[in-house]
Amino acid sequence: MTLSLDDFSAFFQEIHGYEPFPWQKRLLEYVAAQGTWPRILDLPTGSGKTAAIDVAVFHLALEADRGSRRSAPVRIAFVVDRRLVVDDAFARAQTLAGALASPGGPVTRRAAERLLSLACDESRGRRPLIARRLRGGLPREDDWARTPSQPTILCSTVDQIGSRLLFRGYGVSDSMKPVHAGLIGSDCLILLDEAHLAEPFHQTLNWVERYRGEGWREEKHAPPWGMALLTATPGEEIPATFALDDDDRHHPVLEKRLNAGKPARLAELGKTKKEMAEDGSETEDGDKILIRRVSAIVEEVERAFRHFETAPHGVPVPAIGVVVNRVARARAVFSRLKKELEPKIPSAEITLMIGPARPVERDELADTLRSIRTKPWKDGENRILPRPVVLVATQCIEAGVDIDLDALITEAAALDALRQRFGRLNRAGRDIVPYAAIVAARDDLSPRNVDPVYGKAIKHAWDGLIQAAAKEGSASIVDFGLARFNVEIVPEALSPKPDAPVLMPGHLDLLSQTSPIPAADPEVALYLHGPDRQPDSISVVWRADIDPGEMADGDVQRIRRRLTLVPPRSGEAVELPLWAVRRWLDDAGATDVLADAATEAPEEDRVNSPGKKGCVFVWKGNDERSRWIYSHEIRAGDAIVVPARYGGIDRFGWAPKSTEAASDVAHKTAALFKGCRFAIRITPGLIDPALDEPLADTLASTESQGWKEVATALLQLPLPAEIRQDLDSLREAKKPASVTAYLDLYGTTEDGRPRGVVFIAPFGIRNQPMDEEGSPNATEDDTSGSLLGLPLALDRHSEDVEHKADLFARAAGLPEARVQDLRLAGFLHDFGKADPRFQKWLHHGDPLGWDPDEAADILAKSGRPLPPAARMMSGLPDNWRHEALSVRLALHVSRFSEARDPELVLWLVGIHHGHGRPFFPHMDPLDATPRELPDVLGLPQQLPSGAGPQSIAFDWNGLDWPKLFERVKARYGPWGLAHMEAILRLADHRASEDAKENIQ
Repeated sequence: MTLSLDDFSAFFQEIHGYEPFPWQKRLLEYVAAQGTWPRILDLPTGSGKTAAIDVAVFHLALEADRGSRRSAPVRIAFVVDRRLVVDDAFARAQTLAGALASPGGPVTRRAAERLLSLACDESRGRRPLIARRLRGGLPREDDWARTPSQPTILCSTVDQIGSRLLFRGYGVSDSMKPVHAGLIGSDCLILLDEAHLAEPFHQTLNWVERYRGEGWREEKHAPPWGMALLTATPGEEIPATFALDDDDRHHPVLEKRLNAGKPARLAELGKTKKEMAEDGSETEDGDKILIRRVSAIVEEVERAFRHFETAPHGVPVPAIGVVVNRVARARAVFSRLKKELEPKIPSAEITLMIGPARPVERDELADTLRSIRTKPWKDGENRILPRPVVLVATQCIEAGVDIDLDALITEAAALDALRQRFGRLNRAGRDIVPYAAIVAARDDLSPRNVDPVYGKAIKHAWDGLIQAAAKEGSASIVDFGLARFNVEIVPEALSPKPDAPVLMPGHLDLLSQTSPIPAADPEVALYLHGPDRQPDSISVVWRADIDPGEMADGDVQRIRRRLTLVPPRSGEAVELPLWAVRRWLDDAGATDVLADAATEAPEEDRVNSPGKKGCVFVWKGNDERSRWIYSHEIRAGDAIVVPARYGGIDRFGWAPKSTEAASDVAHKTAALFKGCRFAIRITPGLIDPALDEPLADTLASTESQGWKEVATALLQLPLPAEIRQDLDSLREAKKPASVTAYLDLYGTTEDGRPRGVVFIAPFGIRNQPMDEEGSPNATEDDTSGSLLGLPLALDRHSEDVEHKADLFARAAGLPEARVQDLRLAGFLHDFGKADPRFQKWLHHGDPLGWDPDEAADILAKSGRPLPPAARMMSGLPDNWRHEALSVRLALHVSRFSEARDPELVLWLVGIHHGHGRPFFPHMDPLDATPRELPDVLGLPQQLPSGAGPQSIAFDWNGLDWPKLFERVKARYGPWGLAHMEAILRLADHRASEDAKENIQ
């Protein structure tokens, strides 16, 4: 189906119901003609910047059939350096994905069909476009990209995109780090929104672009990649290469928004005698300075209400925003407003929005803003809200939130931050007279004050505002309207823009090593935020069914198993800086400096003890690295699971002073993919304590029975309605024979009765949501990757992966030579599983054993659960990796001669589980002797002695394994190589998943 540039307006109209702005059409014309994006999109707030996503998607549809000549990346990452409470970019992405899935017009239908040619996920049904929020990564959570060429919109943060791009994905398992790097560093367009907030990452992106260039690789072809900086408030030294023109400024909708007035009163708090003597800064949230800040803000909110009550200002029921510079201050203001304003205006809906909140709860709160979303209004038309709205927030509403406020009260901040905040005031340019005030405390304006977020910019900004202010009686007024703002913008008045360190080639070489991570590892946060600013690198999850009392080895193994079966999800995680988590666990105080922007970290007093709250469970997947640790052992990038009884969170988000037990929201989070995978946990901590004994009795009486009998018996107990409903829904499980009741995950009572149970329906429930993928990766390690639930022959699996690799590589636009190499690597990748010891492990418990001369008996996947002792009994060395043997065997298979780049094929075979980049974790004494092999797949019946890639004695044309790594990395570049690794590994994942889906 053909598509042209002239179709864009109709495409836009069919999806959104209105025509694109002139600049949006001009941008598409530019991108299509140049094959690249302008470096800077200088677009003011309210001009529809997020429509850059529409342009990128339509450009991809235009070029979908160009193969290796395609310049439009398949992944579009919309990135902002803020914790987002309302992600309107994601809402737009969902609208696009939904419209393309069910086209409402001829142009959308043609675009969808062209995008479908890139989507290869046949097992889940091909989709023209998917939209994902890339939030805090958690080990073994399903990939956001199931195929390397699936058209995808990612909405995320600098921390999540940046850490993945640099091979150090926060919360991502080490084995999956190169996959994420390959997918973000190749065939991806990064749209950095509000780029002035993220100068260090901008600088790092420039270095990435440089190292992706032809001067840094031997191979001429490279997948498309690009970046563009979107900003509404550029600094004086940022040259605009794409901006609004006269057609835009005279557009009826944009003209209203650009010319709307936004007068703000400057309110400076008085100075106390103590401050005059000391001119000090606030230290704790309970001091007098904070009390007066809060009082002044509350007074301004009341003035805003009076403003709309006593004059015809066009707002019968107002929406008032309050923005402060610290999370703790937001809570203090919210509490005072609830206490003092609610009795006066009982109809008012007072809401708190802070960045560090669990997404599943934050999304529920965001629904309360639906009535104040920005929309076009006709002349003379008024917005009538059902009740007054007071929104208390932090910097989290400066970006990504398309709301339209009638009044704004904000703390003093840097000029660029203030302009972002005022972008939410009368955003649609309605015919109203808004109210606004900027409140400055004396310590903000002290020459000696260095704010953790804004440095010394607040005072310089305030001086500029005072100088430009007009007098209305005794009040100083500054108009923040886009066309009326007359304050001189000097660099000192803008948010500090620290420089990132230079990304040297040696640093990139270290970062590209992921197995193991080098001891001398560059600190990724420096390249994302600059020095002295800590990222949100820790993902914190609260669970009610773990406790530090479970310290014994058996207890820890059970915790690993239940977290594997019911894994932590990003929807239940809060992303926080390392220092804030440590101080909370140690009750060390000083968490009040936390803001919703990267801040300077306070000095830490290391406490080498469990801390006052106790240990936390670090989650790195189902292996021995997942264990209880002290607070001082937490490292950047960790995902930790804390007992719910520690508190520290409420329905609004991070509450470090709260000691009330946290709610366990794992069930609520998993509801999004109930149709893919379904779990029910019933155990003390999740039920009324009075039911602990009856639960143990019931489980003991049904311990030897099937899951249906266990579920039926449990329904006789007065369990919570939510659990009863879930037990009933098991009747609708897909493939009921696959449902399992695990009664051994919570240990036993003193008299041996099971303490709890977990039901797993691995294929989900019929007619339930499947919007989010809930299946863990299929091949991340030998244990999980080799236990499929049915026996799968090695020859069949090899052919399946070969086919998928060919399909994926072609769809990704790779040249024919690379397609052939990936196809061959897919065929060879699991040959090491033919090792008799590995086969003995896979066949453990099989009374008939296995026949080495029967191809059907040589397995890639086992059809039975394997106890931990089975691997030890097989004779396999500790940490043995089958892919290392696959490398040796590839050299003895006749098909290896098909390799166009033999070194690349060997590399891809060796690292297809993420190990060996560049070192393997094992040794194999059998390498020193010849060994017999099964007569399958063209393998030699006897493998001569020789060193594998795990040994420094390995020799491929004079290269040992680490040197081979350097060779192929120099040939394709670190991201180009990781991209091909991702193609093979995703082919392996999907082939394994397809085999599982075909269970009859």
